[in-house]
Amino acid sequence: MTILVVGDANADLSATLGRFPAEGHDSSIESLGWGSGGAAVNVAAALALLGAPTRLLARVGRDPAATVALRAAQSGGVDLSDVQVDERLATGLCFAAISPGGERTFFSFRGANVAMGLPEGRDALAGVRWLHICGHALLEGAQRETGLSLIDAAYQRGLPVSLDLCLPLISARRAEVLDLLPSIATLFVNELEYAALLGGALPPEGVLLVVKLGARGCALGRELRPVPGYAVRALDTTACGDAFAAGFVHAHLRGATPPACAALGNALGALVATRPGAADSLPGREELLAFLTERAPELSRLVG
Repeated sequence: MTILVVGDANADLSATLGRFPAEGHDSSIESLGWGSGGAAVNVAAALALLGAPTRLLARVGRDPAATVALRAAQSGGVDLSDVQVDERLATGLCFAAISPGGERTFFSFRGANVAMGLPEGRDALAGVRWLHICGHALLEGAQRETGLSLIDAAYQRGLPVSLDLCLPLISARRAEVLDLLPSIATLFVNELEYAALLGGALPPEGVLLVVKLGARGCALGRELRPVPGYAVRALDTTACGDAFAAGFVHAHLRGATPPACAALGNALGALVATRPGAADSLPGREELLAFLTERAPELSRLVG
């Protein structure tokens, strides 16, 4: 039985600038780096590193960027048999221009992601025990229709579904997201998303609300019970929320209580924050175990 992760696969390109130019001007680039990214790749790679059988449903172009986008998932052992190749659209790309003061300016291209459909010739949910949907997958195009179809099919079969929201989705389709909530078992949001979607109210009964609070950890359930985070020297918070969601889902499937699930998610998010990059910044199993042995030894049993 596997976890199916649905969403974006992107190549991340980061450039450290000598200065940020005015429009029409140019600037030297002092360093350049490629990395795997996209929320679905981040989550899937993190789950696989935790030892959870994981399959990725995403779409890339037939271009060199596809290799970069999928690199972390492939090296982590994610099942890529459902990854589709688009003959027309390029692989999704996120370009981050980093100013001398550390400010990041993002230029994003969703590309082949929006054309993702259901796998041809077979049941996408066959052998699946958990469906995780990344919020951008419900924004537009065939990808949106695919995501909605999978949520409905999973709900009809009694399969748990987790949804990790994003502000663009709430801004564009808030009413539709609210209508989806009865089909969702676990809802991941950050503070801004929680306010924009629910305005401080609670989701329907049966939906486990998980509010990500960054360095402060998270809050759980209808009581918004706090679960503190782990103090680290943060370098880059990219993909921390995705790593958190992966840790939470993995622990839940191992039978852990919601606070323990949240604590493992907090640990993964904290470790990812200590290094640059997205999926490439995920810790290995031994590194995570060393962190847990020092900070939360009771969670070590959940890894592997």
